[in-house]
Amino acid sequence: MGKYDLVAPCGDYCAGCGQYNGLIIETAKQMREFAELYAFEFRSEGAFDFKEFVRGLEWFIENAKCPGCRQGGGPAWCDVKKCCFEKGLRICFECEEFPCSKFEEYADPDTLDRYKRFKEIGFEKWVEEQARKAKEGYEIHLQKVVSLKPQQPNGKINS
Repeated sequence: MGKYDLVAPCGDYCAGCGQYNGLIIETAKQMREFAELYAFEFRSEGAFDFKEFVRGLEWFIENAKCPGCRQGGGPAWCDVKKCCFEKGLRICFECEEFPCSKFEEYADPDTLDRYKRFKEIGFEKWVEEQARKAKEGYEIHLQKVVSLKPQQPNGKINS
């Protein structure tokens, strides 16, 4: 997979997404391990159903993975992805109609900042910058560097 395949049509960078890079799965695994290690089951009595909590963590471990929009991931109902694919655009930032109502409905709060940076430095450098930020642990939807390290697509933990 090339570095451009990680650019989602909406301007997200997949390697910086917790669903793509395994951060959500890793977080759920670690939470499950801590819950079992510190015997939180007896501490949670009367507060919540511990077994349902663990079942929820298991759900995230099994289901919180996305292959990226260009590999069939992302929400099926996303009009931005459909529009870009129909127009043959790599990213909606390249569209003459940007930002349009389709985009505004799905945009993260910082997407316009990414757009401005995209226009300022161009596609190639923007992709390199997004890749660097993702490698440093920046989670694109949380809009901050996270302390847990996401897994690489090969299953190894980033260091």
